[in-house]
Parts: sequence; C-alpha cells; structure tokens
Amino acid sequence: MLYCCSSIPTTLTHIRRQVRNGNTYLYSAKTFRDRDTGKVRQKVKYLGKEVERNGKRILKPSLNRKEVRRVLDSGAYVLYRIAQDDGILMQYEDSLDGLTGIRDAAKKIVILAAECIMGQDHSIYLHTGIQKMSDKEIRDVVDLVGRKDPDTIAMLEKSIAPQIIREFGSSGIVYDLSAIRYYGTENDLARYGHYYHLNGENREINFVLAVTRKGGIPVHHRPIAGSIPSVLTVKSFIGELKDFGAESILIVMDRGFYSSENIRELKDYGVIGAIPSSLTIHDEMIRESKDIENSSNYFQYEDETVFLKEKRIRGLRYIVFFSPRLRTRKLESFYYALSEKEKNLDALKGKKFQSGKDLVRTVEEELKGFGNFFDVKYDLNDMAISFKLKHNAIQRKTNRFGYTILLTNTSIPNNELLRIYRENDAVEKAFSHLKPHLEPFFSRSERGTRARLFLVILGYTLVAVMASKCGIKYNEALKAASGIREVVYSSGGHAPVEYTKEQRELLEKLKITL
Repeated sequence: MLYCCSSIPTTLTHIRRQVRNGNTYLYSAKTFRDRDTGKVRQKVKYLGKEVERNGKRILKPSLNRKEVRRVLDSGAYVLYRIAQDDGILMQYEDSLDGLTGIRDAAKKIVILAAECIMGQDHSIYLHTGIQKMSDKEIRDVVDLVGRKDPDTIAMLEKSIAPQIIREFGSSGIVYDLSAIRYYGTENDLARYGHYYHLNGENREINFVLAVTRKGGIPVHHRPIAGSIPSVLTVKSFIGELKDFGAESILIVMDRGFYSSENIRELKDYGVIGAIPSSLTIHDEMIRESKDIENSSNYFQYEDETVFLKEKRIRGLRYIVFFSPRLRTRKLESFYYALSEKEKNLDALKGKKFQSGKDLVRTVEEELKGFGNFFDVKYDLNDMAISFKLKHNAIQRKTNRFGYTILLTNTSIPNNELLRIYRENDAVEKAFSHLKPHLEPFFSRSERGTRARLFLVILGYTLVAVMASKCGIKYNEALKAASGIREVVYSSGGHAPVEYTKEQRELLEKLKITL
C-alpha cells in the first residue's frame, strides 16, 4: 500500500511500560521529526507508577517536586551578589551590549562561574527571576565566552581590570605560569611540556595568571600550549597590561621569567625579579660577595639575620642577600638526599636486570634530580654499575646555598625588597585554589578550554574579592559561603537555614540579606 508524503504523521505518541524490581513505571513517549535537522527525535515524560488499590491497578502520578519543601545552597547567590554589588556584572553587561542575542548573557556567565566553585543546586534563579538554563543555553553561553573573534574574554577582563588594579593592585602584581593535566584526546593546546615528569607524564595545558599581591585577585589570564615556556609569555602580558590602561604597577617575577629581553620590556613598570642560578652573573656576584658576612652588611629580617650587598649595572640595582639559616637548612637537606641516593645505588649493585636498557633506565630513575652529581659507569656484559661522586659539581651547587640575588629598577629599600619577594606567594595560592576545580580537564577544543578556564577563574575572583572585603582568608570565606542554605516552601516562600556565627558575620559585612 502506498501513501502520499503528506499523510505521514509528524508526531506519534505512545505509552511505554518499564518493569523494575517488580514495579511497573509508565512513560509517555512522543516521537517526532525535527524541523531543523530532519532527524527523528523522542521526548519522554514520566507519568507515574502502577499500584494496586482495592484489587485494581491504578496509576500513581509522579510527584510535582516544585510543590514540596526544598533546601537550596545559597553560596552561589552570594557570589552573584558580589559580582552585582561590586560593579562586575554591570561592566560585563556594558561589554556584551550588542555583541550577542543571548538574553541576560552577562548574568548567565556569572551564574556559570559561581556554579564552577559552589555547585549547581543553588538559589540564584529564586532571587533573580532568571529562568533556569537548559543544556542548549549553557552551550550557547560557553560558546560565547570561548569566542576569539571578537575575543569575549579579553573584553570582559578589560572591563574590570582597571577597577581591580585600583582597589587591590597598589602593592603589586604577581605573575606566573602553571599547568593543568589534560586527560582528553583532541585539544590542540594539550602538549608535553615543562611539567611532563611531575604530572604523571600526561599532556598538559599551560596558563599564565596575574594576580594582585594583596588578596590574590586575578587581573588577567591566558591559556597557552603546554610546550611553551614561561619566559616567552612576558611580552604578551605587558601588551595586555597596557591595553588595560595600567601605568604604575609593581611586577614581581620569579627566576623562570628572567631574561634580558623581558627586563627591557618591563622598563616602564616597577620590577622586582630573581636572577636564575644558571646564569654566569649569579656566580660572579656570589664570588664578589665572599666578605658579605660582615657587621656592616647585616640587617634583621623578622627573627632572621640576613646580610646584603648591592651593585648597580646599567641603571639596575642587583642585591645579593645571604641567609646563614637558609644555607644551613639547604645543606642538611641536600646532603641527606645525596646520601640516600648513594645507598640506593649501592643496593642496585646486587640486583638482577633483564637487559642493559633496563639497568640504565632504573639508574636514571633513581638519580632523577641528582644525575649531575654522580659519575656512573655501566658494565653491560655483567649487568653491573660502579659510581663516584662529582665533588666539583657538588661544591658548585652548595656554594650557592643561602644566596638570593634580586634585581630591581625601583628605589624600594633592600629589606623591603626581600620581604616583597619572599611573600610572593599570592599567585601560587591562587593556583592551589583553582586546580581542584579544573582537574581532571577534558575539554576537546581550544574554545571550550578558554571558556572553562575563564569561568573557573571568575568564580575564584568572586570568592577572593569577598574574602578581601571581609578581611578573612580565602578558605574561610569559601567555607562560610558554601554552608549557607535556604528552605523553599510549597507555598513559594523561602527562608534561610540558621546561620553559624561565621556565616552571619560574612553576610553582615557584605550587606546581603537572603
């Protein structure tokens, strides 16, 4: 029998029964053809469970969960209010004006960022009137955030960076690079890089992050390929700072960022940087400072005695700091580890190996980090080894213990320079707070990587701003906000669950009422 096309029904609905553990559950299954794609799709709605009442089988309807008491987490809404009250949301709305057709795009970006830190079962929709996002809406927002032309993330960062620098950046900007272990298969940013042996030999995605020394508030970030070393990122970083309108900023750089080119690029900013021990000038300055332990060179750094000498080279100040306490600690740690390596190599002499390759690999694994201090001889016929210490190499290493060499183009006093450098852990703390929300990392595309990284960093930013405004540590702010909850009644009303002392103080300082 033939039918004309117009007679084929576009929608078919039938009742589906499923039996599980002796119970029968009914579903309404609607099959239809998608007008846009032409594909056949199906929507399934749960109707209820068949039960026996008075000898008859009847349908017990599904429970309308909106009509029962619910308990929702309010931590995400507290972060949403931080973005709203601190002007971040307004700046985002201005930046996205006319760029997208997504309704309430800025608000939805903030909601997703809050979810990255606080979880999805929250009360934001209850307070804002924004409809809960569907999976498609979430994909659309993520796609908008990850866009590179125009660069949505750059626009959003630029909109709030001047405010962050003005409020928190007077004490300096700290800049560093870290890696995220990547477990997927298709991301072009995922490469084998610097942290290869430290992350279980997984591929990695690097990202650079600049935060304020006060509060650790992110100023900017950028994902880069895992194979790109940190020293190559400074030039782009400076360009971004200039684009943000930053003029007088103190930049604290670790050894990994030192290069003569980077110092030239940073000439218009205040810089404090450490000289890598691998450079010739590092050993030269130590040799020139043999008499540094003189009473004319000492100062007290808290309860520690430190000696210093300063030298000017082409307009830059180079300061050699020497700490006897630090030297003693490093010597003890180094020689303890060295003796353990010797014991383990001695133990390998009596071990049997399957092949010469197996022998070499085992020895190299054992000497990881200490290979420069041992002269190992292999007898591949007898599968044996002999070794001796390289005393000159050991001496060159230990001669550097206790010394820190800093350079700066500022007039900051020497003891203050050392304090600033030693307290340069704001960005490391930021990394430690971010990574639990980033790993494991599976995003397949660069666009998805950019979006996820931005949303997590924005969520972290909101918590960090909250902590700074309340004068407490990041973890304390996160713990207090994470425990705030609200009860939603069947009538539609809602009320907060009883607060702890810390939660009450947090909300009072933020002037937030639930």
